[in-house]
Formats: sequence, C-alpha cells, structure tokens
Amino acid sequence: MPQSYDYDEGSETWPFFMLTLLLTVLIPMTLMQIWKLTGKTETEDEKVLKVNNSKSVMNKLDDKYTDSSIVTFRDKYNNSINNVFSAKNGLIIVGWICVSVLIQIINSNESIAKSAMGTFDPYEILGVTVSSTEKEIKKAYRNLSLKFHPDKLDRNLSEKERLSMEEIFVQISKAYEALTNPATKENYLLYGHPDGPQSQIHGIALPSFLVNGSLMAKIVIFAYVSLLSIGLPYLVRNWWVKTRSYTKNNIHVETASYFVDRMINYKPSEILTVKLIVSWLSHSKEFRIYYPTLTAADFERLLLAHINREKVDKSERDIQYRIVAKCHTLINGLVAIACGFRNMDIASAALDTFKCIMQAVPDSKYSEILQLPNVNKDHFIENSEDIFTVGKLFTLDDKKIGKVLGISDEELLKDTLAVASNIPFLRLLKAEFKVPGEKNVITGSIPYISLKILVHSARQKVISEKKFPEKYLEDDEDFETIKDPYSNLQTIPLTTYSFSPYFPAKRRSDWVCLIGLQKDNKIIQTPVTIDRLSFKNLNNEFDKRLITEINDKNFNPEEWDIAKINIPLGQPAPNEKGTAFFKVVIKSADYFGPDLEFTMKMDVIDPPPFEEKEEIYEDDSEDNESGESDGEESEEESEDDNDSDYTDIDTDTEDEDEDN
Repeated sequence: MPQSYDYDEGSETWPFFMLTLLLTVLIPMTLMQIWKLTGKTETEDEKVLKVNNSKSVMNKLDDKYTDSSIVTFRDKYNNSINNVFSAKNGLIIVGWICVSVLIQIINSNESIAKSAMGTFDPYEILGVTVSSTEKEIKKAYRNLSLKFHPDKLDRNLSEKERLSMEEIFVQISKAYEALTNPATKENYLLYGHPDGPQSQIHGIALPSFLVNGSLMAKIVIFAYVSLLSIGLPYLVRNWWVKTRSYTKNNIHVETASYFVDRMINYKPSEILTVKLIVSWLSHSKEFRIYYPTLTAADFERLLLAHINREKVDKSERDIQYRIVAKCHTLINGLVAIACGFRNMDIASAALDTFKCIMQAVPDSKYSEILQLPNVNKDHFIENSEDIFTVGKLFTLDDKKIGKVLGISDEELLKDTLAVASNIPFLRLLKAEFKVPGEKNVITGSIPYISLKILVHSARQKVISEKKFPEKYLEDDEDFETIKDPYSNLQTIPLTTYSFSPYFPAKRRSDWVCLIGLQKDNKIIQTPVTIDRLSFKNLNNEFDKRLITEINDKNFNPEEWDIAKINIPLGQPAPNEKGTAFFKVVIKSADYFGPDLEFTMKMDVIDPPPFEEKEEIYEDDSEDNESGESDGEESEEESEDDNDSDYTDIDTDTEDEDEDN
C-alpha cells in the first residue's frame, strides 16, 4: 500500500485538529459555567433558608444599617462569583467564535468536500438502508440500472454528461457487488472499499511554510519545546502547590505553621487579649498573598481600626474589608489548632475575638450592649446603672431603655429593641450522655451528648425546664434514631443571617461547641459547629415585664420549639466503671451574650451480666431416666418454676394438660 507524507497545503487536516482541541476544552467549561449561572438547583435547606431570611427581622435590619461601602463590597464579591461578564465567560465566548470560524473554513474548503464525496457508502449509493434485505438491494440496483446503464442513456447527451453517468453506474455496480458478492463484501468490510486497500496520505496538520522556512521552523520548535518543558510543568506545579498549600481547614500551611509556633511558645502567664489574637492573625500568609507590599503591622492596624470603628483612608477601605472578611476562615483554623493542642483558653479567646470582629466592638463589660445599633457609647457608659447585659436591659421599660442608651428618636429606639429582642439566647433544659440502644453508659461504649436547648429572647420570661412535660424532653427511640443519633439534625432548619452591619460579608449565625475535661480544662476533641437551630421562639410574645408568674393561662408548651441536638463524643467511655466530669462550652460566633457553659457528669457502669436461661423442654430419655411422667412435677420444682422467667409458659402448659 503506497504511503506518502505531505504538509496540509489544502487545509484539509489542521482545521479538524484545532476544532477537536477547542471542543475538548470548551464543552466541559461551557457546561460547568452554565450550571453555575443558571442550572444550579436549590436544595430543600436552601429554599427554606431563603424564605426564612426574607422574613428575618435581623436580616432586614442588617441591610438597613449596613454602610453603602460595605454593600458595594458585598455586591462586588457576589459579582465576582456570578458575574456573566467575567473573564472566564469572555474566554469561552472567544473560544466558540473560533469554533464557528473553523466550521466555516471546513464547510468552504473544496478539498475537504472532495474527500468527503470520495468516501464509499454502498447503502447511500443504492438508496437503501442498512437493514434492507438482498431482494430490496437487487430491486434498487435494477431501478438504478434502468436509468444509468450505458445502453439506457439518451443519445442526445454530451460526451461529458455521458462520462459522468457512466462513472455513476460504475459506483452503482461496485455498491451492488459490495453488498451481494461475498469476496467484494469482505473487502468492503475490511478496507472500506470493494476494491480492497486504497492509497493513504499521511500528512502533518501544519502548512509547509511553518516548517520549511528556517525562521518559522525555529519558532515552531521553540513554541513546542516551551509548551512541553515550561508551560505544562508550570501549570501542573501551580495546581500541585495550590493543593498542598492549604490545610483541610482551608488556611495556608504557612499560616497554620505560624499558629502552631504560637501555641508551642505560648506561656500560661501570658494574658490572652483580643489584641494578641489580632496580632497572630495579622501574620497570616493569606493577607500577604492579597497585598504583598503591606506588612503585618499594617494588617494589625487595619483590624484594630475595624474593631474600634475607626475611620481609615478611602484607599485602604477595600483592603480592610477583604482582610476582615477573611478572618472567619483564619479564626476557624486557629480554633482547630488550639483544640489540637487541647488549649481551651486560646480557643475561647479566638472565638471572642471573632465576635469583636463581627460586631466591630472591643471586648469589654459593655460589649453586649454596644453591639446594638444606635447606642450612644459615651452616654451609655456614663449612665449604664450597672446594666451590662441585654437581659438586664429588658428589666426596664422602653422609655427608660432609650434614656440609658442615649436614644431619643422613637424609630431608632424601635430598631434597637428589635435587634435586642431577636438575638438568639440559649437556655439548657437537659443534658445527658447516651449510648444508642442502651439505657446507661457502659464501659467501653461510644456515647454521645444529648442536649435539649430552648432558643429564647432576652426580652422573654425565663422558662424553667420543669414547665415542660417530660415528653418534650425525651429523645425519639425509633430505629433510625438508634441507628444514627445525628440524623435528626437534618430536620432542624439552618440558621438565618446574623445582624452584623460592620462585617463585609453576609453570614449565618452559628455556635461552636468545645468539650473538655473538668479536672484540667483540656479539650478532648475537635470543635463542633452548630448551625441548625429554629428561631421560631423569638416571635413569641412572652415579655418578662408583663408576666410576673408562669401559669397555664399564659404558657402553652406546644407553642415553644425545643432543639434536640446530639453531639458526638470524640472518645469512648472509660474501660472501668466510675464517674467522669466534662466541661461543655458553646460559644456564639456572632453575638456577645448567647453563650453556654456547663458541666456534665458521666456515670459509667459495667455491662449487665449475661444470664443463662434454663431449657424449657427436656429430652424424653432424661424424663424416662428420672422416672417422671410429662404431666407430673414435684412441689419443689413447681416453686422453682414460679420463680423463673418462664412462669407464664409453664403455667400455660399445665392448663393445656388439665384441659386434656
């Protein structure tokens, strides 16, 4: 079979090569981008969250009190994710334009058209289908022969027309032979042509001027070598470095290394303050990646200015917003590392620092009040009257609250009270260790913490757990709950957006649970985030200033939602029976005040002894040897039977014998 190598002077090959490369990249990129922009379906949780956020008082007030510059930053961030006119979409559009140009080149290329026409397809030539029978093929051949056979042609045809008709008839004959003659059909199936192997031209998908010319040849070789030796390794290296440069908590490895170094060199005598944690955050690698020209001192200054609500230059405003928004990820990473070192103090201090960043309020005894909007700070500190909590604030009437906070405008006071009333506080109703399928915690078992929590407002009257019937504080004992005690979390709605008008990003409220040993205050497991809680109770009118005593007239337990939260314990129960005490700290990441801290007692017992049960029926041979009949029993045996676990079975047997 003759072979020759040639360059693609007629542009028969390279358009297909380029088209294949483009489509290989463009099709998945386009589908992914379309899915991101329009095709992403909302989950049931997201749909419920969207509805809850639209009704949330805190979300509406957050939008009202958020500065326009922060709104612009939030819109810019959202647009960078979902912007239709992004650089990536622009590249995709340019790619599809190139595809259309290549298709146009292919359609208008005469050489490609001739090559396509030269493809031998006997079914198309005869006008039959692949499933046609031999009889149908012969009939089609006969009909075409009547039209194109040389003896049947019109004598008035020109020589050129006659030759064209004869060529068509030759193709018809070959097609007929390829479908009916076994030898010819075998050639067609093997080589794609009834005449057997055809000559092939193996070309290079490049025009000759790119290779033959000395300058162009060097350019092509240089581009090829650069792509393989520089471009491809560079892309792989960037992908690998990016993958390996971040921990599972999504912080940079250099940042994690710095935090670990701080933990190792931390002295217990060193006082943990917000400023200390902020100084640690300011050394994060993420900040230096964003702004390589700035130093850790610059980042610390911007973070402290945010916490103290100090103005910064307009040129530094976006820088401040970006590093403040990144603090959420960094704090989570720091808390996880602190838990790895079992340091409860640093983990708690880090979470308190994030509250300061979220609310732009320094850590002080006034923080819980100063996080509310419209508060006149200087006036409040001078006239606080020993009021440091939102709960204590609601012991006053609304007018008195306005005087204490320095708010004279009624509308502003109304907004302030609305925020104070909708901060979700937690009240612990019941806490216990449980083991699936067991009534007690036995040695070596895998227990979990079962919490019954009441979400309430500081404005509402405190409700004791004794006011709720026991059924409201009991866990479900169905098979699914025993199999997976944490499955009930999926039935609890996601928390809504928090009120944080100074934070550059919208954020849902959540709590972080830290579990440690009471004896040494050491954390025993990784932190657990609680981001599923119903805030329905906040809408209940249960003002403690109006209710002096809780009774059946003003309290209906069915109107209150009790959150049942199961938290896995990171270690099994002790192997010896005894008592262990655990410290549980549940800290809000958004607000000052709604934290819980309590001690839990774990009573560990030995597993119950295995009881060997007596056989009910005895062998006939044993009965015969003893000389006793089936229906006879001694008084001593009757007394033993009455004391056994099978008394009912034996009695039934006796009744049946008596009936017989």
